[in-house]
Amino acid sequence: MVSAVVLAAGESKRMGRKKEILPLCGEPMIRGVVTKLLESEKIEEVVVVLGHEADEVGAALAGVADERIELVGNRRHREGMGTSLAHGVSSCSWGSNAFIVVLADAPFFRTEDVNALIDSHSAGNVIVVPVNEGRRGHPVLIDGSFRDELEALGGDMGARHVLERHAERITEIELGDDGFLVDVDTPDDYEAVKDGIDAR
Repeated sequence: MVSAVVLAAGESKRMGRKKEILPLCGEPMIRGVVTKLLESEKIEEVVVVLGHEADEVGAALAGVADERIELVGNRRHREGMGTSLAHGVSSCSWGSNAFIVVLADAPFFRTEDVNALIDSHSAGNVIVVPVNEGRRGHPVLIDGSFRDELEALGGDMGARHVLERHAERITEIELGDDGFLVDVDTPDDYEAVKDGIDAR
């Protein structure tokens, strides 16, 4: 069983407004992220972690009818991303044998990118990271055997800290499209990609 954990709880301080609900290619950013995950038949649940402006982010997902999606609130989101990842993983089914960690502000990955991560895990790789010309991006896949370690994260200790501790167990997979490298943190970032990354 593969679970996706979407981190959408942050305060978007650098953006100055809640970025996950900003329109991107005609729909809220968070909606596009979740829709692409749900388009993968290899993902059996999508847990979206809410925090800052939770009601607004939830409303942006209204009408996404799929029994695989679950919205969970992280009351400790102000302490850092690590608490959101820990809460998201702890909210996943106990049958999960892999977690795909998805940043809601890195919305330009493709469904086929996610499927490639899962296929690599099925081949026996325990931590799978997408790369393009040597640059790593998101989402990343982490085997279920790391569940306790993920659930113990706190503060700003995100998935990167788990990857650093287990660098020798990481498998990089080269992807031809570089969209997964694009994140949206600032107003300039948003203006550059709000109509799609082809407009860069």
